[in-house]
Amino acid sequence: MNQSLRFLPFVGLLGLLATGQSQAQTGPNASAQNGTPITAAAIKPDSVFINPEVRPQFMGGDKAFAAYLSKSIRYPQQALQRHISGRVFVNFILSAQGKVQDAHVVSGPGNGLNDEALRLVWLMPPWEPARSNGQPVRVACTVPISFTSDR
Repeated sequence: MNQSLRFLPFVGLLGLLATGQSQAQTGPNASAQNGTPITAAAIKPDSVFINPEVRPQFMGGDKAFAAYLSKSIRYPQQALQRHISGRVFVNFILSAQGKVQDAHVVSGPGNGLNDEALRLVWLMPPWEPARSNGQPVRVACTVPISFTSDR
């Protein structure tokens, strides 16, 4: 029987990576108690931004990210046998150096797909980090990874 597997990465994922406001009292629009703006020097290294001035980018852009996922994916045998497809949302912190930290699955269909999506995220090469006030900052990211199995 002819079996075809398709993996559909979300090419427009960078729009989902960072949404909302930056962390309280650490973002570019935050102000000190006296009303003066907080400068770049005042950004704490452990702050996690949600909407930085410059969003992070996978080295090479969305096409390179899709190529990385397509090349690296190993569709779980359990999911293949049960004809399980679906989208896995993985949340992580991208460090100021562009490395993945604290990755975890937010939602997914299970049957090995969640674990595979998490593996792919942990093994990603470093990204171009997010920036705020011209300096690299930590940012919260969520990446959707879609799996489709056709038999």
